[in-house]
Amino acid sequence: MTSPARLSFRHVDIFVSQWSTDQDHRLLARTLLEKGPVSFVDVLCGYPSLGTITVAGGGMFTIRYAWQTPDRDGGQRIYLASDEPISLTNSEVKRFPDAEPFYFMELRVDRHGDGLGRMSDAVRLSVDQSRNVIELRDFERRPLHLLMVHDELGD
Repeated sequence: MTSPARLSFRHVDIFVSQWSTDQDHRLLARTLLEKGPVSFVDVLCGYPSLGTITVAGGGMFTIRYAWQTPDRDGGQRIYLASDEPISLTNSEVKRFPDAEPFYFMELRVDRHGDGLGRMSDAVRLSVDQSRNVIELRDFERRPLHLLMVHDELGD
């Protein structure tokens, strides 16, 4: 948001250079279940960079966790996490600071490569062991933060 009277949307580029290993995924899921969200973020700090999230006019954030699963409709769900709070605001002007620190991003992309995404702090994460994912609890109730998501590569 650039002013209280006018919303402005910032372009966000997400580049995933590689996906998390099954071992890293399982360790993060177990950490979240057994030790909680603070430990989840602490474990992320030890993971290598798997890509970046770049916000136009803002900052660049390191992706430490990247996981994907196929969706029922032929699309995919993509789960990303950083060990630093991801801000969608201009890094130099913090007139309207984020209400909460966002460490986790869930993207839902349909079979055509279009979708939406939501972000959350680590407290609102849950583990669905039957689907083998770490995801946002109550995805539909989270404020919408990423609009017009599009998969440029289609993979």
